[in-house]
This record gives sequence, structure tokens and C-alpha cells, in this order.
Amino acid sequence: MQKNDLYGIEGWGEGYFSINSEGHVVVKPNRQGRGGDLFELMHTLVQQGIDAPILVRFNGIVRDRVDMLNAAFQAAIHEYKYRNTYQMVFPIKVNPQRHVVAAVLQAGSKHRIGLEVGSKPELIAALPLESTAEAFLLCNGYKDAEYISLALMSTKLGRRTLIIIEQAYELNLVLEAAEKFGIEAQIGFRMKLSSTGSGRWKSSGGAHSKFGLLSHEIISCIEILKAKNKAHWVKLLHFHIGSQITTIESIKKALKEASRMYTELAAIVPSLCFFDVGGGLAVDYDGSKSISDSSMNYTVEEYARDVVSAIGDACLEAGIQDPLIITESGRAMVSHHSVLLMEVIDVTSSTPVKHAEQLSGEHKIIENIRDLDANLSIQNCREVFHDIMDIKEQILEEFIHGKLTIRERAYAEKMSQSLFVKIRSFYQQLPTIPNEISALDKIVLETYFCNFSVFQSVPDSWAVDQLFPIMPIQKLNEESSHRAVLADLTCDSDGVIDAFIGKQGPDSFIHLHEYTGEPYYVGIFLVGAYQEILGGLHNLFGDTNVVHAELGTNDKWELSHLVEGDTVEEVLHYAQYNKEQMMSQLQELIEQALKNKRISLTESSQVKKIFKQSLENYTYLVV
Repeated sequence: MQKNDLYGIEGWGEGYFSINSEGHVVVKPNRQGRGGDLFELMHTLVQQGIDAPILVRFNGIVRDRVDMLNAAFQAAIHEYKYRNTYQMVFPIKVNPQRHVVAAVLQAGSKHRIGLEVGSKPELIAALPLESTAEAFLLCNGYKDAEYISLALMSTKLGRRTLIIIEQAYELNLVLEAAEKFGIEAQIGFRMKLSSTGSGRWKSSGGAHSKFGLLSHEIISCIEILKAKNKAHWVKLLHFHIGSQITTIESIKKALKEASRMYTELAAIVPSLCFFDVGGGLAVDYDGSKSISDSSMNYTVEEYARDVVSAIGDACLEAGIQDPLIITESGRAMVSHHSVLLMEVIDVTSSTPVKHAEQLSGEHKIIENIRDLDANLSIQNCREVFHDIMDIKEQILEEFIHGKLTIRERAYAEKMSQSLFVKIRSFYQQLPTIPNEISALDKIVLETYFCNFSVFQSVPDSWAVDQLFPIMPIQKLNEESSHRAVLADLTCDSDGVIDAFIGKQGPDSFIHLHEYTGEPYYVGIFLVGAYQEILGGLHNLFGDTNVVHAELGTNDKWELSHLVEGDTVEEVLHYAQYNKEQMMSQLQELIEQALKNKRISLTESSQVKKIFKQSLENYTYLVV
């Protein structure tokens, strides 16, 4: 039986993912029961003609995450006798896909969940969506007159809209639009904290952060409002110290500053009644429960208690009413619910090879490698490693100077690789493993080529070295003895994943099973936040196929939505290629080829047929 901790699934899985007796990954959307078999789901999808790569969304996980977050705050409110309540909003930027936003709203309807938008297009997307009357629509980001006008008019449609002032110029736009339409606005201020967060995005906070108002700017805005008898518009104070905050200490420090700011402003503008702590609630991608960039050293429950106690204590001391607490924890809501499933299509192997019979006149370098291989032992393995590293240099030099043929070079390199693998097995048996093991690990790594694009499906892996949980979804009751990195389909050296969850921190390889040519699937987990919308079209690989899976009776999967991935034609259209024009230009090429007798009529028909079919097909390989 494969140990679950080989891939850290018991840490980052958070109860949603486990391994069953058949060696398959199991998904438990509500962390209860036996769950559904992910490999069986993949097999069913392939049988239905849904090709890999496939992004699977589990709406049940969204429901559980939303319920868990709400329960954590309700428990904290009860524990600290907090004198108000809590509501969450989902920032659309985290995953603006319509089916995802709809799933979040449905999951949180009983909790009065709202939406946060950070741009005019996001506002336009959010405005028509069904929501409860008490749900907030928070308007952040840079704003022009059109954005503000639409936000104000949304209140006429029954939306509970608050415009959050992030730049001082926005206030005048709000005042002008409100007067034009005869609407009483509700606004908030985003304060620029002196405190900074922790982790990869800590620059989102601090005095030099991109968004927010300094204290003197907030006071100036309030004075303008008072002069126009509009100070009662001010309802909310907002702050944000960054995404994926890894340490609770950073959150506590920010809360102290923000709570103090709230009580001071509430004394000036008594209409203030909402305290928006923004996002930043982290996800434990690597399962280490640490302060690494891909983890967090606190729980959701601890986070909720610290938020509630900080603002509650500050208001009690100041003698003012506790505000309604708002969070924007989008990453924590949706990260877990999406898994990218991809198929291995090829492997570059470093498996030891059986050497050919020795030939007369064999090059001295090959003879030396044979001798080293024949005499290798645990006693001399380190010395042999040093010798074979020198021989690697000799192989290149001899080839460059014409003293080694290409066949001899190829065979010598193959023998060397085989010897490296054997040396590593001896290294593992030494009482003290030599330092060269890290270099040796890189030499013997295999590359498993997978049918996907790093740039499209997990751009944060490439752009910011985000660590995602990755593991095979089958054969987990068998030994996975191959150390590998994952390569995608793009013609780019960066199209590789070479950092994986390890027991003592990130590893440079993942354990995989021997590739036999049979369907072998690898999953990239926790990709529900940011990855889809940040994905790029490098090499014109488009969006993958997407399915929404619900766990039905008898732990069997039911598909609620299928969103087909981009076709070649659709992706080319993004790059301003027109199908009719391309077909016309192709016909001109065919006519010229026919005229010059380079192609037959039958062949010309085949070219047009394949070209047209390819335009209509998936951008990824059909395995």
C-alpha cells in the first residue's frame, strides 16, 4: 500500500481528498462519507469523449468551504459576545468564471453572501446575478464616472451597493454622479495600513502599497463630505494587507491598527457601521502548517477569533457599537474545489540499460565506463561518481575534436546515465549520504510529458513559483519509484514543473509510476483561485475542458455542467486570425501547388479536410 504522506495529501487535502483501497484518489466534497473515486470519474469522462486535460470543479467543496468560514465567525461571535454579526463577500477577481460565481452565490445564499468587484467589467458581470437583498455589492478598484454611475444606479435595482474610495479623486466623481441622478450614495474608505502582510504578496500592504488612502487623505475626504452635508454616506472602513498571508502575527498587527482607525473614524462619522477586513486568509497548499509562502501557520477558526476579538475589544474600549464584519476571503472559498487532470503522453527515461556486447576497436572512453560499471560497489560509489563526471566532459571534448563518432557518443552517454542511476542506489545505502546527492538527483531525473500548458492552467507555478499539490490519481497502492519533473506541451523551457511538496520542504522531483503506455493521469490540486483567469495563450493552447461534478447517490458522480475547451479556431480568433480569410489563403496555396504539380487533386482535398477539422478541434493533443 502506498503511504498517503508520500504526496502530503493528509496535510493539504483538508479532509476533501484521500486515497482508497484501490489506490485511487477519493474526493469528499463535504469531508464526510466514503467520497467519490476521481480515477473512475476521469475514466467516465474519457468514455464520453471529453478529452484531457480536464478541469474538474466540485461545487460541493465550495458549499463546505463557505459553510466552514461562516461557522468559524459565528462561533467567534458567540465566544466573545460580539454585539453584531458577520457577512462574507466573494471577490470576483479570484475566479470570475460564471459557473464558479454562481456556485459561490448559491452556496452562500443562506449566509447573505455578496460580491466584491474591482473593475467596471466585473461590476457589469456581477450586477445581473441573482443575490439576496441583504447581500453586499462592494465596488473597489480604479473608477471612472461610468463605473461610479452604474454602481449608484444599481441601488435603484435593489442592490446593497457600497462604493469604496481608494483614490481621493473618486470622491468628487461620486458626488457629481449622485447629484446628477438624485441618489444618496453609500461609501467606504480603503485605508492604507502602515502594517505589512507576510508571504509572497506582502507588498499589497504598507504605506507604499498601490491602493488606499493615508489617514490625512481620509480626513480630507470626510471634511469635503461634511461641507456638502453628506458625511452620513460613510458606512464602511476597508483594509487589505495582501493575498495568502502566511503568518497570523501579520494579521493581528494589521487588525490592531485598523481597529484603532475604525474607532477614531466612528467618533467623527457615527454612520460608520461596517468593518471590511479584506482578503488574505491563506490556503495551506503544501500542508506544512508553516510560514512558507505556500502555507499558513494558523487555522480559519483562529483567524475568525482574532478578527472578532480585535474589533470587538477596540469598540468596547471606545464605547461604540460593534460594526458588522465583512471578509473577502475568496482564495479560501474556492481554491480546493478545482482539480486539473492531465494525461502523461511520453517519458524520457533514465532506467538502467543493458549494454551491448563489447566490440573490437571500441573507444577507450566506452571501455573506461564499462570498467567503472563492472567494479562499482558501495565502497567506491562516491569515487566512481567523480570519475564518471570527468568522463562526461571527456565525451564532449572527444566528440568536438572528431575523436568520437556520434554513435559512440550516444552509446557512451546512455551508459553513463545508467551508471548514474546505479550510483544513486548505492548512495541511498550509505550511513551518511554525500552532498553530491542533490546534483545526482538532477542527473537521474526523468521527464514526464503531460498534455497541458503550465502557462494556461497553473500560471502561478511559472510566474511566482507557487507550489501546488500534484500527484497521480491511480496506482497509489503500488510503488512509485520514478523520480520525475513534469513538462507541458509548450515550446518553452519554462513549461516545466520542478517543485513539489516534500516532507522537509519543496522537492525538485515527484514520485511517479513507470509509464507503460497505458492511460496514466496526474492531478494538480487546489487550482480554483486565480489560475483560470490568469492563464495565458502561450503557443495558442486555450482553455481546457471543464466539468462540474456532484456526488450523487451511492457515491457516484453526476455532471451538472460541461464547458467545452477552446477550439483552434477560437484561440486563433483571439489573435485576430479570421477563418474565412485563412481558408481563402489556403485555397490560393493549393491552386498554386496544383498548377506546379506538387500536389494531386486527392491530396488537395485531404489538406483542406484536415485543415478544417483541426480548426474545429481542441487545442490540446488528442491521445
